[in-house]
Amino acid sequence: MIGRHWRRRSTPWSVIGVLLVLAVTGPLLVTDSGPVVPRMAAASVAPSPEAAPAAPPDIPEPLPVQRGLAQAAVTAAEQRASSATQLGVAVLDRTTGELAANGLGHERFYTASLAKLIVIVDVLDRHRTEGLQVTDADRQLFARALGPSDDSAMNALWERFDGAGAVARVSDRLGLEGTAAPRRTGRWGEVEVTAADYAALWRYVLDDMPADDRELLISDLAAAPSTAKDRFDQAFGLLSADVRGDGSGAVAKQGWMCCFSGQYYLHSAGAVGPEKRFLVVLLTRQPRTKGWPAARTEMTGIATQAVAALG
Repeated sequence: MIGRHWRRRSTPWSVIGVLLVLAVTGPLLVTDSGPVVPRMAAASVAPSPEAAPAAPPDIPEPLPVQRGLAQAAVTAAEQRASSATQLGVAVLDRTTGELAANGLGHERFYTASLAKLIVIVDVLDRHRTEGLQVTDADRQLFARALGPSDDSAMNALWERFDGAGAVARVSDRLGLEGTAAPRRTGRWGEVEVTAADYAALWRYVLDDMPADDRELLISDLAAAPSTAKDRFDQAFGLLSADVRGDGSGAVAKQGWMCCFSGQYYLHSAGAVGPEKRFLVVLLTRQPRTKGWPAARTEMTGIATQAVAALG
């Protein structure tokens, strides 16, 4: 008998595929059209939590700019002045642009040594725009005229740089309405100015002059000693210990002169406050009979009260 040849049946690949699917998906579903592989259930993956946005840093709201301070200072100055004192006062707030002046703030006063700043501003402007020669020796005269208020230094500058013409040039350049050259030739202390005009001059120095020129002027003024070249005590008004020593950073030009119609001319004009925000100009005519110490004391009281009102 011929022996049968047994053939080992091989498993069809299709069956193997089904078995693999079953291993993964579970049992087959049988329908009329044959087995169907069930869909794999979507994996349930929890979404990764989104990082919470960082809270913005607390930025403080800028403080509102306080207005009306210039007028408050003018009012305070007037209230402190005695009835016998003629006070011209102007205060300019460089932050808000507010200019306040009292009734005499637009009236002319003799400048005394306040004229020194007018002339030196003119010299520096002409040096920059016209090529006017200015030497180191001239700059030494600036320092002497502005700090210790040396009259001999001012005499030299007035003659060398046409001081009378300087007054007109500065007035035209800045649009000053109440500033005029002296009626008597060479009498620079009799240059006339209003408190409002002198505040405009200070604003020009701080806001419009080139940094080098501005720093030269401010450093010379800030170096003012308590006793002037002529031995006059110039630590009054804005340069008194009551004002200058309170951290306000006051810098000022002082003026004093005697005696027209039996009166003292005593002035204090400069910048106070953070970043020199306020320009304060105090011009007085006071009775000669009271004496210089009493005149300086009154001016210091006026300046202290005005600055206190600025906050």
